[in-house]
Amino acid sequence: MSGTGVAAFDSEKRAELLLYLHELAAEEPQEIWRKETEIGLASGIDEIFHFFFDDNDFDQSAVGRSLINSKEVESIDGVKSLLDAMLLDLPKGNDTAFVGHTLWPRLRAQAHRALSIFGASE
Repeated sequence: MSGTGVAAFDSEKRAELLLYLHELAAEEPQEIWRKETEIGLASGIDEIFHFFFDDNDFDQSAVGRSLINSKEVESIDGVKSLLDAMLLDLPKGNDTAFVGHTLWPRLRAQAHRALSIFGASE
């Protein structure tokens, strides 16, 4: 919080969000996750779920903190809705199961749309 009681814009959180959207939009996300794991990073669908559901809300309250406008909120809602639907089908699914899920192509497309909206916002 700044001295005025308003939270400062979190550009690091936004950058991390963009990285996760790029992973979700990637043709071969498992290759990205494998390479990151090889260099000692935690990477994969579990980290994506933690980021979108446990660590952040990305709702209207995030506008001005890590999101710029309500279009970005809506685009992230679309990503989260698809992830949530997949989780209902695969409560203990691994990276391979999620990438092979019938909703994965829609998730990739939504991640691409979100990236486009984020690019237009900057």
